[in-house]
Amino acid sequence: MEIKTIEETLKEIFEGYNRRPKSWRIASDFRGNSLVIGPDDGYRLKTMMINPYENIGVGARIDDGEELGRSMGENAPCGFRPIDADMTQSVLSLMSNSQADAEKREMIRRVLAIDPVPTWSLGGDRTGAVVGGPFIAHPDLRMVSKKQSELDQKLELELNRLFCARYPMRASAYR
Repeated sequence: MEIKTIEETLKEIFEGYNRRPKSWRIASDFRGNSLVIGPDDGYRLKTMMINPYENIGVGARIDDGEELGRSMGENAPCGFRPIDADMTQSVLSLMSNSQADAEKREMIRRVLAIDPVPTWSLGGDRTGAVVGGPFIAHPDLRMVSKKQSELDQKLELELNRLFCARYPMRASAYR
């Protein structure tokens, strides 16, 4: 397994997404861990916040992606969905209305029924907005499986090396 920078890993993920934008699943926890499972490949990402405007990270392709994808359920696939101006206005109106729960659920169902599209087809004249997601929030992705726990240790070590290489003065403050 090859560990790459987050930039390289995200480039691979977006290339795969743009080839086949359906059937993606994304889960993340609040510890900087993410799982990205596509129809062909799975990835594990680990990030560290440097400041409110900057993160660094590493990622690796995983071989248990199909199994993890099944464990993430059969909910609506993650992706980018363009919606027209009328639907955008409807979504914004409904989301600001605190009384319309049934209507909100119906609008969410309608939006999720739209197939995800490649990123290059998002900027058309008829696009009022782009909806991303849905994303799964998980309490701790390190504990999803024994393999993921072992991979987490490797990614953590590599992330710390990257942090020390890019920010040696800041890293020395924590030693």
